[in-house]
Amino acid sequence: MKIRIATWNLERCSSSAWSKAPAQQRRLAQVDADIWVLTETFTDRSPVPGFTGVFSPPHPERRPNPDERWTAVWSRWPIEQLDEPAPHRRGTVAARIATPTGPVIVYGTVIAYQHEPTHDDGRPARGWEVHTAEVTRQSAEWQLLRQQHPETPLVVAGDFNQARSGRPRSYGTTATRAAMTDALSRAGLRCLTEVDLVESGAITQRSHVEHICVSDGLTAAPVLAWDRVDDNGVSVSDHPTLAVDLTLT
Repeated sequence: MKIRIATWNLERCSSSAWSKAPAQQRRLAQVDADIWVLTETFTDRSPVPGFTGVFSPPHPERRPNPDERWTAVWSRWPIEQLDEPAPHRRGTVAARIATPTGPVIVYGTVIAYQHEPTHDDGRPARGWEVHTAEVTRQSAEWQLLRQQHPETPLVVAGDFNQARSGRPRSYGTTATRAAMTDALSRAGLRCLTEVDLVESGAITQRSHVEHICVSDGLTAAPVLAWDRVDDNGVSVSDHPTLAVDLTLT
């Protein structure tokens, strides 16, 4: 049995606002994923009826609406939020999902963008400093999950705020990409989405910064992608939609 996991940045579009919401909802139904990691989202943005979600905490300094969250993990199957590691206001949350072929742990994330203005203690931050700090923090949590649940496959997915396709002048720096490569290696994860979707014609404009990474115990089919515009050429988000079909082994 295959499990389709997808990730998409909804560009802060709630279900009750913005003209993009209906087109986004059609995209969510079209992709037909079993598990979604949605970013820059709201607690009311269920992909389709019947899904259950867990969420990163509110971030009142940056997102004053309490229903707005950096990250949500939605599942068509029973889902249980994990308390260790605890959900973090920067946009991380981990959940155990009871798929028909066995449990899977999904860690949803947004990794801070280049110009995130402050560190967690309030100190001003320079470009990429918070991003780098988050890679370090989250990597430790990925390793903790592997240690605590050695028999359960781990998926890390979301908006990494760095392109990893190898295209020139893509978002991110050599140093941040190297830090992420090391973080994934230490956690025993491989990134399935380090592919050039612009070169293949799957997406246009620029490289993607969304990624799906998995541990051993999961095999994957080629990456599926939907562009930033719909079939009518209308923009539905400033990010493409990515999905991967996984098989538990």
